[in-house]
Amino acid sequence: MVGDFLLVSRLRQQESPGVRWSSGPDRGDEVVSNVEGCFFTCSCPADHKVKYTLNLLPSSAKYWSRLVTGLYTPKQRVVVTWEEFAEMFRSRYVPLVERGRLDQKYLDLRQGTKTETEITKMITERALFCPEFAASNQDQMTRYLSMLKTDIRQLVSTQRYGSVIELQEVVRRR
Repeated sequence: MVGDFLLVSRLRQQESPGVRWSSGPDRGDEVVSNVEGCFFTCSCPADHKVKYTLNLLPSSAKYWSRLVTGLYTPKQRVVVTWEEFAEMFRSRYVPLVERGRLDQKYLDLRQGTKTETEITKMITERALFCPEFAASNQDQMTRYLSMLKTDIRQLVSTQRYGSVIELQEVVRRR
């Protein structure tokens, strides 16, 4: 109980700098990303994520949440995972056109004249808004390699990597 109180307090403290509830076509994904950052900062247990998010929602989103989960039985409400909730939230607050635009920005990303550090940061940030394209470690590595300059891609693709982070480190050190 005390742990729950401390966790909620920490999440609320994050609201000012981390969780912005502003409106706009790309804000739904931003909200989900910011809330996930709060989860990481507070080491939020998986089975508490939806409950804490509901506590942080602004009034209009709380009404939406009550409407959606009002159709569920109490047992069903308890087992809604963060991933399911985040997808319902995105469906409601991120227009399909905007999701398509964000997906395309992610898929069109190319290194060009950017440094390895800049492009690594950009692809990492954009992947947060396109989880379906970064579902597995292999998906992330394939996408990362595909947007690198040809000479860099040829150099680093001759080795095997255990994770996208390992691959990114090799690219930055080369």
